[in-house]
Amino acid sequence: MKLLILLAVAAVCIALSFVWHAPWIGGVGLLVAFVGMFTDRDDVDVRDDGGYETSKTVRDMRRSRGR
Repeated sequence: MKLLILLAVAAVCIALSFVWHAPWIGGVGLLVAFVGMFTDRDDVDVRDDGGYETSKTVRDMRRSRGR
C-alpha cells in the first residue's frame, strides 16, 4: 500500500512539473518514486525445509509437464 501511495505522489509531482514549468518538482517526484521502489518489501514467504528433496507440488508439476 505504501508503494502505491508513494508512486501516486510521484506521478502528481511529475505532472505538476509540466504544468508549472518547474523541473525541480519532477526531480522530487522521481526521488519519491525511487524511494518507494527501493524501500518496498517483498512479502513472499520463502520456506527453507533444510532438505535436498523437492516438494511434492514441484514433483507433480514436473511430472505433468512431461506428459
